[in-house]
Formats: sequence, C-alpha cells, structure tokens
Amino acid sequence: MHLSPILLVTVAHLGLYAHIGWANIKSDESSRYGDLSKLQSFSWKPRIFILSDILNEPDDSMSLVRYLLYSNEFDTRGICATTSWWLQNETHPEEMRRIINAYGEVVENLNRHVNSPSASYQSAEDLLSLVTSGPSIYGKAALKEPLSDGAKRIILSLKGSEEPLFIAGWGGLNTLAQALIHISKTMSASEAATLRSRIRLYTISDQDDTGPWIRARYPDVFYIVSIHAWNEYQAATWPGIGLVGCPCTNSTVVQNPWLDENIRLGPLGAMYPQVVYTMEGDTPSFLWLVQNGLGYRDRINWGTWGGRYDRPQAGIDLGDGIDTNHFVNTLENVIGIDGQSYSTSQASIWRWRAAYQDDFAARMQWTLTSNFKEVGHPPVLNINGQQGPDPVTIRVEANATYIFDAGLTYDPDSEDNGRLEYQWTVYPEPTMFPTDLLDIKMEALEPPPGSTGVITVNDAGFANVTLGTKIRVTVPEPARNPSTGLPTDFHILLQVTNNAGKYPIRRYMRVVCEYDS
Repeated sequence: MHLSPILLVTVAHLGLYAHIGWANIKSDESSRYGDLSKLQSFSWKPRIFILSDILNEPDDSMSLVRYLLYSNEFDTRGICATTSWWLQNETHPEEMRRIINAYGEVVENLNRHVNSPSASYQSAEDLLSLVTSGPSIYGKAALKEPLSDGAKRIILSLKGSEEPLFIAGWGGLNTLAQALIHISKTMSASEAATLRSRIRLYTISDQDDTGPWIRARYPDVFYIVSIHAWNEYQAATWPGIGLVGCPCTNSTVVQNPWLDENIRLGPLGAMYPQVVYTMEGDTPSFLWLVQNGLGYRDRINWGTWGGRYDRPQAGIDLGDGIDTNHFVNTLENVIGIDGQSYSTSQASIWRWRAAYQDDFAARMQWTLTSNFKEVGHPPVLNINGQQGPDPVTIRVEANATYIFDAGLTYDPDSEDNGRLEYQWTVYPEPTMFPTDLLDIKMEALEPPPGSTGVITVNDAGFANVTLGTKIRVTVPEPARNPSTGLPTDFHILLQVTNNAGKYPIRRYMRVVCEYDS
C-alpha cells in the first residue's frame, strides 16, 4: 500500500489555527461571537475589478448584492459603471453607491462571522472610494474619447501589483478597451505586454463591439467568454446560473418567491430587486473565484460555481499569431435531479445550484445577527494534514493504492463534527476524459453508521459517490492524451456539508493525482 506523501498532522496541530487576532474579545463574549480564529483563513485573495452596466436591467444590482456578501474573500480594486448594447449613453455609479451604503449597515455583523484579519470585510467607505464610471458612450466610439476614470483605475490596478487582476465584465468592455489602447500607446511593447499578462477577464458574452475588438487586437489577454450569435444568450454557459423550466435542476430557488423568503432580508437584502428576465446573469464572472475549494487561481478549466471553460486547443501552439489564451464553452456531464443525464455547458453551473443558493442564503443570515451561534458557517477542510481551500497534489503510480483522510476537517459550529457529511467523487471533466476510461476504485474505510458507504447520485449530479471521512483509492493504468501521448491526471473531489444552520453549507477540496511520465 502506498500512502500520500503529504504528512499527517495530529489533533494538537489544530492549535495553530487559533493564532490570529480576536484575543481582545472578552471571555464572556466568546459564547456569542465564537472562536473566529477557527474559521477559514486565506493566504491569497484574488484582486477583482467589476465592469457593470448596472440599471440596464435588475440583474446587475442582484449580482452586486451577492458580490458584497463574498467580498471578504476578494481584494476589490474597482467597481465601475459602464455602458452596453442595452444601456448605450449613460452609466449609473449612483446605484452602486446605494447598494454599498446598505452594505455599510450590515458590515459589522458580517465581520462577526469570518476570520480576522485574513477574511475581513472592507468598510463601506473603502468600497465607495473604488466606485468609478467608464465612458458614457457606446462601444468603440469611446476609443476617441478622453481616458475615463474607470480606465485610469484599471491601469492603476494593473501597475500596482504583479498579481493577476480578475476583471468581471457584466456589461460592455469599452472601459477596458480604453485602458488597453492607452497602455499600448504610452508604454513599450514589452511593458504593455507585461501589464496585459496580469489580466484575467471573464465577460458575460459580448455586450458591445469592443469585446471582439479586444480579442482580435490583443489575443494574448486571458479571456473567458461564450461566443455566439448576437442576442442568442441561450447558447452561452452563464445562463445556467438562473436557468428555469428544465427538469434537470430546481427552478424554485432562483425565482422570486424563494428569493423573497430567503434573500430579501435586512438592509442589504432589501437592495436585491425582483427578477425580470433571469436571476444574476453576471454572477458567474466572480463566482468562480469564491474560495470554496473548487476554483484555484486561474483554473477555470477545473470547474467552479461560476462554470467551466477551456481553451479551444488546450496546450497547443497554433502559430501564425493565433494563440490559445481564450477560454470558451465546454461540456459537463451531469445527472439532473430528475435522474436523467445531461451534457451541456450550462450544466457546469447549474449542477452546483443547491450549493450556491444555500450558501447565499446562509450569508444573508449573517447580515441579520452578530450572534455567531444563531447561524451556520463553512466547514474547514483538511486532507492528509493539509488544510484547504488549496488543492492537495500527489504523484501516483498505476495499480498502487492511496489513503485519503479528511479526519482533521472540522465544524466551527460544533465540537464533535456530528453535523458534517463527507462525500468523495471522481471529477473527470477537468482532465478531458470520461470516467469510464479511468477505472478508479474508491472504497469507504469509515462509512457513516448504517450506510453502505456509497450513494448513487449526490446534489451536484455526480454518480457513485463514496461516503465517510477516509477512503482508499486504487489507481488505474493512465489514460493518455492523444495529442501528446502523456498520461492524463485525474481529480478526486471531496465535498463536506455543514448542516449546523438553517441552510446546508458546502465546501470542497481537490486531490490532483498526477502520473509519472
């Protein structure tokens, strides 16, 4: 038997988790506020810049409300009002300020439910200082206008750090286009290319004519987009966030009655408008960066709450100035709640619907109370002594066996972890090979009492899911990439659900299994 090379830690190491701040909270307050140092901490936060044609319809305002609830996991660098095909001659930063002011009424409560300082929420004043506007004109016409405040802040953000800048495009992109052409005209080719290399753009289809212009003029930009005919949004991936009418997924939790009852609560929830066309069409552009253990850095091809995209020719240099730094729709194979199999790009988002809606509702509860014990919190995952959310990566050999132990995972809401559920599954799509080509044997070593250790399908549409804190995996002969001949890695996904509060809260951790060549 081969064990993972990652060292196991003892329970004594849990003391390491309690080293951060909050020691100033009086002991008689601890029962109310809980041990916040035991909550998830983050070693890195993605820098995010939002471009939004807010008030073109209600969904941008919805997305901003959700974004603010998760903003403690991000480093917000800008929130910019833009135009689009649907809002061509005006911008509305005042709507952003209105929502952020409501956030200011609840931010103190929010900070009673997260680790400090690594996961603190910014003040409303800080966020208000980041609100700007792009040009109040449609599309490429803005390239003949003076540099907008929004474009100036993009440039400032790109220059300010060597870390990636994740740009969420909820509307037209002419603000970014202004920034890019200014960089090209005022810097050397190598300096401009360096700044562009920091961009990670996820845009919600093309909403003005600068999207195709950017892709053609700057093909080196990391660019996630669904490309389709004009106005044919049903062909895109992102509508999976609010898809209704398909028996594959629960439509009720993305419609107004459920949102009235579970989201439109308190000062911030009151800012969440009624659904007119679809719920939060723009949200996938940042949801993939939530630090829940699914996403990791640039790995949009790994699959996230914000969907999964991949390069048209992954890992291949096409030459002739044609690069592969654009990410487009790809398929996910999912078992729907009706028990039928679906293979669509939108499934890469709606498969996680139970998780992201329960999580949203749980966070809205945080805005309503400072009492830690009244609500639930995310579990903190640990596999073989490595604490998440970052993945565990190991080297594997064919026909060898490996033990994966999540016993050091803990529930910050409980002493005994009795309300945690553990589910393990192979996630085949990130490595491009269907499960039936990889005969991976997974055994439950500590199944829940009264359980066989396996369920047929889980709430994310994965089949043959293994239960319990510890599993044994027998590695098969590798599938090989037909283009390179190299063995293809595979991913094992652990989902842990905390049932302590009103809403189940799910977190994940990946085991990335890499074959020796």
